[in-house]
Amino acid sequence: DGSSGAHGIHGTAHTLRVWTHAQEIAGALGLADWQFEALHYAALWHDIGRTHDGADYYHGAKSAGKVQGLGLHVGIDPQIRDTALYAITHHCGSEEHGRRAAAWLPDPDGALQVFLVLKDADGLDRVRLGRHDLDVSQLRFEVSRQRVARAWELLEHLR
Repeated sequence: DGSSGAHGIHGTAHTLRVWTHAQEIAGALGLADWQFEALHYAALWHDIGRTHDGADYYHGAKSAGKVQGLGLHVGIDPQIRDTALYAITHHCGSEEHGRRAAAWLPDPDGALQVFLVLKDADGLDRVRLGRHDLDVSQLRFEVSRQRVARAWELLEHLR
């Protein structure tokens, strides 16, 4: 509805922390330039369809719809756009379903990496919920598991 979610747990500070994690993880993994760009959009858009801070299994799909409804995707290279929309659609759902959905994209392996980095970046920000809410065994990449101190640092500086 155009209102700001800046004060909720999924507000702008969360988005900036997820974006930072995504870019830093992508750099550590040596992802391609197009994947960095897809992650840029995916991190910024991943919760844009949220209407509340409660459990919402479908907020990824709602976010992809909102991006398209607002025209934010217009003019973006199709591979980057489609990968970003795929990643945000599936970031909050079943990882297995997200893995299967990657097969429909032109570069399934590249898109899958973007999706998994977004999931880890979003997961790392669970530190905002308390000391015991981040289960590092749920993170997909070793580089992500090594970022817990960075997650706390970002939480301190990006509130």
